[in-house]
Amino acid sequence: MFSTIYLHEVKTWFKKPLFYVYAAVLFLLSLLISALAVGVFDSDNVTVTSAIKLNGAVGIYGLLGFFAILTYLLIPSIIGGTIQRDFKNNMHNVLYSYPLTKWNYLLAKFSAGMTMTLLIIIASLIGITLGFYLPGANEELVGPFKIMNYLQPFLVYIIPNVFFYGAIVFAITAFLRNVNIGFMFVLVMIILQFAASSSVPTMDDSYWVELLEPTGDSATYNQIKYWTPEEQSTQLIPITGTLLYNRLIWLGISLIVFIGVLLAFNFSQNPTSLSLAKTKAQRVTKKNFGTITKVVMPQATQDLSFFGQLKTAWIIAKSDIAYIVKGWPFIIIASVAFAFSLLTMLITGQQYGTDILPKTWVMLQFAGGIFSTFAYLLIYLYTGLIMDRAKAAHINQLVDATPTRNWTMLLSKFIAMVVMVATILLIVILSGIIIQAYNGFFEFELPLYLFDLYVINIWDFIPWIMMSLLIHTLIKNKWVGLIVLLVLAIGVPPLLGAIGVEQGQFIFNQGAGSPSPSDMNGYGSGLARYFTYRVYWILLGIALFALAVLFYRRGMGTSMKERIAFAKARLSKSIIAVMTVSLLGFFAIGGYMWKVNNIDNEQISGKEQEELRVNYEKELSQYAKAPQPRLVAVNSFMDIFPSTRDFKAGATYTLINQTDVAIDTLHVNYPDRPTEIILDRETEIVYDQEDYDYRMYLFKKALQPGDTLIMKFETENKPNTFFDNNSPVVDNGTFINNSIFPSIGYSDQFEIRNTQVRKKYDLAPKDRLPAPDAPGARDNNYIGGNSDWIDFEATVSTSSDQIAIAPGYLLKEWEEGGRKYFNYKMDSKILNFYAFLSGRYDVKRDEHDGVKLEIYYHPDHDYNVDRMMNGLKDGLDYYNDNYTPYQHRQARIIEFPRTGGGFAQAFPNTIPFSEAIGFIADVDDEDKDAVDYPFSITAHELAHQWWAHQVIGANAKGATLLSESLSEYSSLKVLEKTNGKEQMRKFLKDAMDGYLMGRTVEQIKENPLMYNENQQYIHYQKGSLVLYAMSDYLGDEKFNAVIKRFAEKHQFKGAPYPVATEFVDDIKAVTPDSLQYLITDMFETITLYNNKVKDATYQELPNGKFLVTLDAQVIKYRSNEKGKSVYKNIAGDSLTFTPEGKTKALQSLPLADYIEVGVFGETNEDTGIEKVLYLKKLKVTEISNSFDIIVDAQPVEAGIDPYNKLIDRNSNDNRSKLSEKKLSTDVKE
Repeated sequence: MFSTIYLHEVKTWFKKPLFYVYAAVLFLLSLLISALAVGVFDSDNVTVTSAIKLNGAVGIYGLLGFFAILTYLLIPSIIGGTIQRDFKNNMHNVLYSYPLTKWNYLLAKFSAGMTMTLLIIIASLIGITLGFYLPGANEELVGPFKIMNYLQPFLVYIIPNVFFYGAIVFAITAFLRNVNIGFMFVLVMIILQFAASSSVPTMDDSYWVELLEPTGDSATYNQIKYWTPEEQSTQLIPITGTLLYNRLIWLGISLIVFIGVLLAFNFSQNPTSLSLAKTKAQRVTKKNFGTITKVVMPQATQDLSFFGQLKTAWIIAKSDIAYIVKGWPFIIIASVAFAFSLLTMLITGQQYGTDILPKTWVMLQFAGGIFSTFAYLLIYLYTGLIMDRAKAAHINQLVDATPTRNWTMLLSKFIAMVVMVATILLIVILSGIIIQAYNGFFEFELPLYLFDLYVINIWDFIPWIMMSLLIHTLIKNKWVGLIVLLVLAIGVPPLLGAIGVEQGQFIFNQGAGSPSPSDMNGYGSGLARYFTYRVYWILLGIALFALAVLFYRRGMGTSMKERIAFAKARLSKSIIAVMTVSLLGFFAIGGYMWKVNNIDNEQISGKEQEELRVNYEKELSQYAKAPQPRLVAVNSFMDIFPSTRDFKAGATYTLINQTDVAIDTLHVNYPDRPTEIILDRETEIVYDQEDYDYRMYLFKKALQPGDTLIMKFETENKPNTFFDNNSPVVDNGTFINNSIFPSIGYSDQFEIRNTQVRKKYDLAPKDRLPAPDAPGARDNNYIGGNSDWIDFEATVSTSSDQIAIAPGYLLKEWEEGGRKYFNYKMDSKILNFYAFLSGRYDVKRDEHDGVKLEIYYHPDHDYNVDRMMNGLKDGLDYYNDNYTPYQHRQARIIEFPRTGGGFAQAFPNTIPFSEAIGFIADVDDEDKDAVDYPFSITAHELAHQWWAHQVIGANAKGATLLSESLSEYSSLKVLEKTNGKEQMRKFLKDAMDGYLMGRTVEQIKENPLMYNENQQYIHYQKGSLVLYAMSDYLGDEKFNAVIKRFAEKHQFKGAPYPVATEFVDDIKAVTPDSLQYLITDMFETITLYNNKVKDATYQELPNGKFLVTLDAQVIKYRSNEKGKSVYKNIAGDSLTFTPEGKTKALQSLPLADYIEVGVFGETNEDTGIEKVLYLKKLKVTEISNSFDIIVDAQPVEAGIDPYNKLIDRNSNDNRSKLSEKKLSTDVKE
């Protein structure tokens, strides 16, 4: 009987077009996405590059997992539909009368549904595979075909997950006979999966989440989160640890659920009720025997007028609204999404474990982003449900017979969906306010909530509601309609991008995204552009709505031929007028946008920009070594007009020919805006290419060695329009750096660095930076271009209510013509690196050791100003004591809007600082695990006054070791001095995690620290970790003495500029022979450890002391530039060790390393500081080690490298709680 039912169900599905639609859509979408991923469409689009082979097990896992989520949404239709079909067609009464066993019946039904679902996923897998091998695929992105790379994700993830989702949906449908509830369950589980996945990266201990997240994604994340490109390309995902337990647990839960269905199901005519309240039955007794009751029916009146139809639409909409918002599915989904948003807002927005204040814009950013995804999904789903509602209740023919017009019926659905979205947005407000109140923050800014959500963001959803109405009108199967909408939303945009369509006006409901609010600058200038796009798409939506009216399903005619005939008959003058007006408006606005984007402002596609960069190099790189005069002085002006968002600027450049040859041509890179350049001698423009913004001036008389050239220029922004903003000026908080000014000489910054792209265009391989010993590598510093140290002066003007700031000392301030003017001048030479700022500020002033300190901040952002001021003071103290004297008489921090970026940047004695970092940090002084990052970031940026603005590295590999690494190390030492060494573990652990995560997404190659090519994860995270460790090994005094001597030797020096290898040589010179391996491990190579506590016990000795026995494993290995692990040194030597009971030997590089071993007592509850009982560096020469340590107090925990000073991919196992062991008879006092 099982085989009969199973084969019948499978054959039935094979006869249904629905199965082929599902399979075809997933196949084509998979084919498209995988083809995009391997560059099949590169001829029409920007070149796709990746350091990872996309057909490795990790790549297949990622791609297949994405499409599996779409398939999970189909499970209610397939697995649920398999059993619901009997109820829907009223065949269950007949079937249940047959001598069936429920085991055969249910098992066959479920197995058939599982089979069809897996076949659809197999179609997706085939599409992924074929996409990798289509003509045009980049061979460098595809590795050798290995069947296990495909089988492992399918067997380990797909089948168990489909079984889990299928079992639950099957149970829901079998008992409740409602596929919709099954779909809601799947949606809720997907929300929970996203919640778990987003929380794991922020958790110190995610063990239980990894076990309890049903799909295994969280456990997988922790298995592979530090995998290098090489490992992601070549290795299978290890099914061990929590991932193995997760798979077994959820496979077991799925089996229990299914067996529960088999046991509890009965062949009943009636479904199980979900009602929790029991209704007491009442007996009704007939009393009017023998009489006739006269009933007076009310006189019905019909109002078929336009306003009458609007009223009818609202009445119908209220019924649909109640169906949606009062239904358990919506309540459950909204509740789960609500809980998810609360969780996300609680765990995100942290830096070094410190929260940010829950400002209203923060709540809108996190909660709004979460709920918008759910809102779109619910639009796609609920539009189909309410369109199909009458049919599901078997009253569709009654409804169709009413005199209500088609547009009235559709309008009611539209209103219901808008109200549903408005309800979701209300939940956003509630979740935001709850989080704010929970954190004791009561600046709710309710008007901002309402304006952002109900005046701005709600319009994002309107076009998709209209599109959904049309799709669900044309397609009668709501599940097919859902898939089509998902394809339109997810699949079409990348397809259009693949064929070179990048402008938002050609991609449905895209264009300008909703602008984000800033406390300083509000919504800026983005609202006009945003609403123009919204009106544009809503006009198209109206036309789609009118089209839906024409094809509205009514009556018995269901064939497309009949529906087209009905549509022609319904084509009234009013519909023609609506469609004509809406489409005319749509094309009129579209034409305007096209003019603005492509005629008034040249629109360059990604592909064109790539080719432009290639041609720039091919045509102009021949001039890279052309001698040019050096910039030695800048006298600039900047006029800022906040109210109109305009600027006008200019400068006088003084240039000197410092070469020993005559210069006959001046090469100028000028800004892409109106710019007038005047030279003080007769020249001829012999080359002017606007595509490159590059110009060559031929001197009538060559510039001789030692000659001076004066270059004057003025530049201004292109005119701003209602639709487009062409200026960096904002209403409050303008921040403009000198990149808007012309530069001298050929710049290789515009060249393409990616090896794969260079190969495609026949360009020779080229590193991102030249080697330190390459010819000419030390001629320029890595910031200033064709300049060394310059004299600088600036006059900045702004509106009368603002303060304008530039590097230098304020010499004069005056008002003229209703504007304020500020004249700044440096009293010493600086790098050619400066900025101009303007805003409405409050100012906190102080003085420390003769240095004037100022913080210019938004009046409402005084939360952490004192902390930042302390950062300036403590930083000055430490750097002056340990390095060289501070070169300026002032230090200033200036706040700028978060819409300008979330960073801080150090210019000479002037530090622009985003409102998104530091200013709104919620530092809890009672939380000892949190880091005062307003303080630490301030200390880092102040350190740049030494590491960049005193000592600047050559434009060569390792340059940022001398700036970013040293600045980050310096801020760590300031933090350590303030908080103590014991509190540095959190910071070091975060730095190590940042480095290990960064190397997983390296697109070209990872370099050793001393050869890094401005790779942030190396020079920030790894650099700070390495320098801190070196300080610890050599001692602060000795290490800082090296840094001080290096600074004294190179401060304010020009070419030849210092390189990182010189700094490393200086460290090497003071490093004892026993520690020379550190130079190789930390600076010259990519070296990692796998340190692990295997066992940790203690015994109390008769004298009251404690014997701690620590068994630890130490493995050291190197990594090549792609991340391949190497366990042998250059001579081919390595260590091996085979653990007891194992057959595979462990390998390590030869060891003679000094590694810290520590024993710790109880943590002080008041200070949060653990008691250090023992902490020493011990020499390790073997993989397997045992340490016996005697301590004076009760030990609690022990570890190897307990403070994470060595780079270890799994530092969580470096420590272990101690277990007590009975005293051995041979242990003496």
